[in-house]
Amino acid sequence: MTNVSDIMVENRQHPRFRLRMPVLCEGPAVHDYRALGVTQNVSQSGLLIEVPQLVALGTATNLRLLTGDRIARAEALVVWTTEPPLNLMGVRFTVMTGGDSLAWKQLLAFQGGPTPRDSLRIPIDLDITCLIPPYARLRGRVRNLSDSGMMIVFPREVRPQTRVSVAVPRWLNLAPVDAEVVWTGASSEMHGVVHGLHFTTDDMVKELFLIGTLLRELLH
Repeated sequence: MTNVSDIMVENRQHPRFRLRMPVLCEGPAVHDYRALGVTQNVSQSGLLIEVPQLVALGTATNLRLLTGDRIARAEALVVWTTEPPLNLMGVRFTVMTGGDSLAWKQLLAFQGGPTPRDSLRIPIDLDITCLIPPYARLRGRVRNLSDSGMMIVFPREVRPQTRVSVAVPRWLNLAPVDAEVVWTGASSEMHGVVHGLHFTTDDMVKELFLIGTLLRELLH
């Protein structure tokens, strides 16, 4: 079994890049184990993930990685963990093939370039209803999502600095999330006006919103 010193040597061989991106961890070694984690850093050989529930050192797990345009799959091994409440796991890839491996290498190349992102923007296509104080309701579609905000297309412009509440379909069973419009723009590829929104809600509501919508995308 790989120990902590092994992974430290491995990390020196493969640069680590800071990035927050969602990862779904599932069995097979632990029956019924399923956890949506968020990476703290990524590399060619593995990930550092914050998860709601740890598994034991040496546990094999299957991963679904939202790399951007593709949901990549990999098999991995837990090579180290930290004590709660941090709930951090270092995992080393054991199998990643074909297009999944290529998508991962492309993501790392971008993060190693001149304009890396702190948080990965995930393409998503989801109907929402935007509540604009005091009484207006406006339908739109989320086109990408990150842990800092989202990009939404509305049929008309909502002015920057407007505070809004974004509600997803009822079947997702998620409370609305509060946000502020920070920019708007036209798009030749999308019908309507594109808006960039920044989350202003408390961390717990934001995390539940992200987990619910991203799990829908990962399990689609």
